[in-house]
Amino acid sequence: MLKVKNLKKSFNFNSILSDLNFKVNKGEIIHISGSNGVGKTTLLKIIAGILSPEFGEVSIFKKDLLSKDCQEKKHILYWGHQPMIYPHFTVYENINFFLKMRNQTIPNDIDLILEKVNMLNLKHNQCQNFSQGMFQRFNLLRFIIADWSLALMDEPFSGLDIEAEELLLKKIIERKNQGKSMIIVSHNKSILHNLSALKYEIKNKGLVKI
Repeated sequence: MLKVKNLKKSFNFNSILSDLNFKVNKGEIIHISGSNGVGKTTLLKIIAGILSPEFGEVSIFKKDLLSKDCQEKKHILYWGHQPMIYPHFTVYENINFFLKMRNQTIPNDIDLILEKVNMLNLKHNQCQNFSQGMFQRFNLLRFIIADWSLALMDEPFSGLDIEAEELLLKKIIERKNQGKSMIIVSHNKSILHNLSALKYEIKNKGLVKI
C-alpha cells in the first residue's frame, strides 16, 4: 500500500535520513523507535506531505504522495504532537472543518463519540486553552471519526490517561481488523506489545527491522 524508496532528508546540510527504504502493507502496524533526533517525526511528516525530502519516492496505492495534487493524501491521517486546529473554533467547529476537508460529514452519533473521548461537555468550547491532554483527546477523536487507510501516529499515547489509552488501543485493533494500516512512533514499547506490530528502528539514518 505505502512504499518509501531511497529517501533522503537534511537540515542545514546535516543529513538526518539517507537511503531509507520500507513498505507498509494493508492491515499492518509498523512500530518505529529510535533515540531522540534520529528522524522519526521527520519521516512521518514527509509521508504526510508536511516536509519535502531532498531525494526519494513516497507512494500510496502506487500514486506519488510527493506530488502537490495527489488526491490520495485524503487516505492519510496524521497524528502529530499538536493537532492542526483553529484555536478560536469550538471542538464541534474544528471537527466539522476537518471532515469537510476530507469530503466527509459529521456523523449522526457525534455526541456519543464525543462522550467516549470525554469531550461532550466541551463540544461548544473554543480550543485555545486546551491542555496537552485535551489536544491528545482531540487527536483521538479525529482518529475515530475520520475515514482513512493509513494513520501516521507520533507518540499517540503521550498525555493520555488510562481510560483514553484503553480506548485508543481498542480502536487501533478495530481498525487493523478492518484492513487499515498504521505507522506508530512511540517510546512506549510495552503498551504496543499485544498489537502484533512489525518493529523497526531508525539507526544510522536508515530504517532497520528489529
